[in-house]
Amino acid sequence: MIDFRYHLVSIIAVFLALAVGLVVGSTALSGKAEEALSAAQHKALADNAALTKERDLLRQEVAGDQEFAAAAAGRLLDGLLTGERVVLVAAPGADSAVLSGLATALRQAGATVTGQVSLTSAFTTTSGQNEATLSQLAQSLAAKAGLVLTPDPGSQVAGQQAAAQVLAASLVSSSASLTSSASDEVLAGFSQSGYVSVDSGAPAAVPAELAVLVTPGGPPPQSASGVLVAVAQELKSAGSATVMAGAASSIGTGSAISAENSTGPVVSTVDDADTEIGQILVVQALRYLLDGKPPAAYGVQSGAAPSPAPVPGATSTPKPSATPTVKSHA
Repeated sequence: MIDFRYHLVSIIAVFLALAVGLVVGSTALSGKAEEALSAAQHKALADNAALTKERDLLRQEVAGDQEFAAAAAGRLLDGLLTGERVVLVAAPGADSAVLSGLATALRQAGATVTGQVSLTSAFTTTSGQNEATLSQLAQSLAAKAGLVLTPDPGSQVAGQQAAAQVLAASLVSSSASLTSSASDEVLAGFSQSGYVSVDSGAPAAVPAELAVLVTPGGPPPQSASGVLVAVAQELKSAGSATVMAGAASSIGTGSAISAENSTGPVVSTVDDADTEIGQILVVQALRYLLDGKPPAAYGVQSGAAPSPAPVPGATSTPKPSATPTVKSHA
């Protein structure tokens, strides 16, 4: 057994060593060592002040850009989508401010927003049981609407893919293949089963031709990204043009927009739709798609194009019922 006095001596030795270290440290850090530490401290403070100033200037610059976009929105958007019909489709957790801003921008561009439909978390749940239930519901609603599903056996979200195909046909169409009553029946079936909610408006007698899918808010990863890619692609297949839009804070690896961009993309994406500039980009991206341009990624994410704005002298071709001349947009 170790004697108690041994423990006592050990404890005293520890405290004595600590005291000696404090004394030596306080006296030894003089001269060149102290000067070096002081210089490093002053440099760190100066760097921090410079970075703070740069951050504040960038914030002011961004705020100025947004104010300019808000002031110029009428001129930048005027006539771009005259006579077009657009439906907004919201993912679970989509930012209401983004949806409201997009609806305003679309109307400024002359489009008619036919309604807003929100997917619920049940729609994006990829469990085996939910997949089976959603597939059965999609088959049932497709039969009632006179649709023939073309399932993708290799899809990891086959249930959502089938449901998205039927849902897209009820919301958008380039050929008005579904009657208004059939569209109502499809939407009611999904809504009553808890898979979607019709937040505003209803399927118009003439369905939308364009769609904007708004992705979830909050940082990635987003568990529903694969499902949302499938929904966006079905909306594009059913209509004339589709844009997937989200907030700048929601982009990055694991986000729905990144997942869509990695596929080609099949639809255009805008990753800063929570800003005035991003909302204008959504409208311009739809116009580009209508003019036959290929889908592309726009916004602030690395690799995204800053804008699809028409070059000086370019004109867009409106529908026959639209104003015959559309102003040039720079």
